[in-house]
Amino acid sequence: MSPRSFGRLAAAILLLLGAALPAALAGDSPATEAGAQTLRALFDRFLPTPPPGGRPFVTVKPEGQSYLLSADLSAFNGLLRALDTAASYEPTTLLYKLFEQDDGKWRVVQDSLPKIVARGDGKTSTVEIENYRQTLLIDPAIAWWLSGSGSADKGVVAAHAPKVDQTFDFGPVRVDYATSAGGDGTVSTSIKEEIDDIAFKVSGADPAGRAFSASGRVDRAVFRVGADGVKTRKAFELASLLSAHRDDLAQHEAELKGLLRELAAPGLKIAEGGEAAKVMVTSPYGPIAFARLKLAIAVSNAGPQSAIEARATAEGLSLPVALAPPEAAELAPSKIDVTATLKGVDVAAGANEAIADLRLGGPGPALADEDAAKVARAFLSAGPVQIELSPSHVVAPAIDADVEGAIRWGPGKPSGAITISMRDFDKTMAAIKGLGPDIAAKSVPALAMAKGLAKTESDGALTWLIEFDEDRSIKVNGVPLGKAPE
Repeated sequence: MSPRSFGRLAAAILLLLGAALPAALAGDSPATEAGAQTLRALFDRFLPTPPPGGRPFVTVKPEGQSYLLSADLSAFNGLLRALDTAASYEPTTLLYKLFEQDDGKWRVVQDSLPKIVARGDGKTSTVEIENYRQTLLIDPAIAWWLSGSGSADKGVVAAHAPKVDQTFDFGPVRVDYATSAGGDGTVSTSIKEEIDDIAFKVSGADPAGRAFSASGRVDRAVFRVGADGVKTRKAFELASLLSAHRDDLAQHEAELKGLLRELAAPGLKIAEGGEAAKVMVTSPYGPIAFARLKLAIAVSNAGPQSAIEARATAEGLSLPVALAPPEAAELAPSKIDVTATLKGVDVAAGANEAIADLRLGGPGPALADEDAAKVARAFLSAGPVQIELSPSHVVAPAIDADVEGAIRWGPGKPSGAITISMRDFDKTMAAIKGLGPDIAAKSVPALAMAKGLAKTESDGALTWLIEFDEDRSIKVNGVPLGKAPE
């Protein structure tokens, strides 16, 4: 488990605690044995029932002004065996302290993280984090956190399998949580995580017995997750329903679907992204380096106006000689910035079709194959599906190009238009000629034709508007060029 996923798991545990506490313990201060019993009953409701003879997953006891919650991961081993899995945890106790605030909010603190070891099928995974600390302030009114932070000095995540060893080391970590509540029962929430001094190594043997290894370093990485329009109280009600009726959920299908429909209503936006500085990865051909990498994806549930956007940026690319020989250096990109958006989809329609077709308690799957096809059609009902390429850039010593346009998928074949704009095109042609006589002989005629078809802009840039229709016909700046091959 990576540091990011473990941190999110811990945050989810803290959130479950805080969101459920007010109904059980409002006004209980200081901590009491009666309050601890109420908490234990709460967790008995949310957690699976331990196998016969198994230890409780969670224990709670009053300790001064706080409730001390202990969770021994090895207590889950019996449950894992009952699920017919070979995985198991070594005895490891996670500790949380819960404090009720005077204003009714709850502060939940985890001020250490012990070494975690998991085994199974000849594999061993370990997580070790030094000076780990995390705090969340929970607002019962929204069943979510208002603010919080987490930190660690350093850590290592390692995984050993019969033929593969993986190690992930990292330095200081900082996490910040923030939320603002809207007046319509929704919240806007975000998590920002910063990790310094990252190193990883993978080594082992492939199925043929050949040894391999790879390693890399990242100076700093920043991850962000955000969401707007989240109905956190409804999400908590859904979690409560699933926990309370895990054995007879089919009898509560109408209530379940009602909550799912509320959560699937248009208005939710989710975005996740990350960036890394000074990235270096070894490869069989030599080191590959980036000064900066950025990746981001966002999903907007806006009914027929739903969209999925992805963006990738790479700067300061350095390739090994085996991949980019000296004569190709002028053409090796130093910066790439691409943004694409998928439109013509309806997230809410797809979700609501899935909810309507959901069947619990029957002999078949909850969603039949024919119903899955209906879900796909509903998801695409806002069509035609279209990918829009926002102004995107590719830069190299001999390349300076912009690309934008759109591709549509209707009932027939794809159609669309792409605009390419290049500056210093003669420099690009010269660099391609420098790749050698064989490449020059094959590419120069095409490049010369492209230059002849180009439109010259006022700044000297050459522009090509490439249009293609469903009948596969192609035009460049209005000049027909025949049809694309099948």
